[in-house]
Amino acid sequence: MKKILISLCTLFIISILLVGCNYNFSNINFNKTKPNNFYYTNILAKNLTLESSVKCVILDTNFYKEKELSKENLDTVKSMLKALNKNNFVSKPRDIPEKPIYKMFFTFNKEKLVINVYSEKYLSVYPWDGNYSMDYIDMSSLPISLNLYNLCKFTFN
Repeated sequence: MKKILISLCTLFIISILLVGCNYNFSNINFNKTKPNNFYYTNILAKNLTLESSVKCVILDTNFYKEKELSKENLDTVKSMLKALNKNNFVSKPRDIPEKPIYKMFFTFNKEKLVINVYSEKYLSVYPWDGNYSMDYIDMSSLPISLNLYNLCKFTFN
């Protein structure tokens, strides 16, 4: 009786160990360096272009008010992303505030990305669960009509 109990316990432990070894390592990224400084912005632009169901919610971090962005204003975000060039992407600025004034949450079918709007000059783009540092964008060379700070401000007024 004792041998049967030990055999069953051993069989149980071995089966658990074999099931635990079936892990998919393909989602793990071992490369620690970001491919380019506009990596997440490309993902956002691609999703905005290709996906039909997009939800964008803007959060005013001072008053914690939320508003959903309309389709017309979503076109402004698309136009802003098209107007960017490599010179707009910068490393993390020293004069950037700790807390963004506005946060824009983009929800797609498979991904969720966030834009932090710090001021009229700076914003950052990153996914909800990313492996790399944020993309920092200097908007000072963009037209005022494409500035996301002004869009967020307009949305809450």
